[in-house]
Amino acid sequence: MQKSEKTLVIVAGAAGEIGTAFIKETTNNNAHAIGVIRNTQVDVESDNFTAIQCSLDKEQDIKAKFDNVDLSQYENIIYLHTIGVDKFNPRNYPDVTKMATIDPDVYDTNVNSFKYLLRYLGLKIYNLNQEGKNIKLKTVAITGTSDKYTPFVIEDFCEAKFIIRQYIQSYISRFPEWFSGLSINVTSTITKSALAVRPFAKTDYWLTPKDVVEQSFGEFIDMKKGYAEIDLVKFSPNFVEGYYEDKDMLYTKWSSETGITV
Repeated sequence: MQKSEKTLVIVAGAAGEIGTAFIKETTNNNAHAIGVIRNTQVDVESDNFTAIQCSLDKEQDIKAKFDNVDLSQYENIIYLHTIGVDKFNPRNYPDVTKMATIDPDVYDTNVNSFKYLLRYLGLKIYNLNQEGKNIKLKTVAITGTSDKYTPFVIEDFCEAKFIIRQYIQSYISRFPEWFSGLSINVTSTITKSALAVRPFAKTDYWLTPKDVVEQSFGEFIDMKKGYAEIDLVKFSPNFVEGYYEDKDMLYTKWSSETGITV
């Protein structure tokens, strides 16, 4: 990777399986990585890796911790956001009611954990570039392939991911010369947080964190301008066409996987 020593990858959700996998691939490519954690340590041993304990929903904490990081030494900075739980919402099935607002837990773990660090990095790099630096910032979000369908059982989650996409695209429209973005849309992926929500799911055709990194890292590290989305899919022979629009199939599958019924 050209000039990899001038690249910094900042991972929100570094202790999660996807975040850790991206950090390992980053440091293996001789780039630097910062992992943002709350309490859980990251299983990475590399001189190119630093962990920062920080509350991503508190702007003052972000400023206090990241003001000690010298961003000016890098040419390329990539902010990767891997955080965000979904939540099965049966919405009064079978008489499905409309979603009045996003579930606050879903919004907090997805949007709030994303936007404050983006604001900090965006302002910091804007000021550095105003001083004559030429730093490029790319923001990458782990999102879902099903978001485009907004299935009612996880509509809160899908809407939260759309908000994140809008944040990224808004920054690109304001700073197209040095800001770019990528959404990595994944199908169900085997992580502790996903299995906590769907403990009874069969994971034979789920992606692994290794799959996600191997299939996206080239696009992830590319600092080309603009916005892009890529879909990572592990096809299941059991998939039924029209599943995302069929409320009965959605409810049956999600209620069986979560153990939650109405």
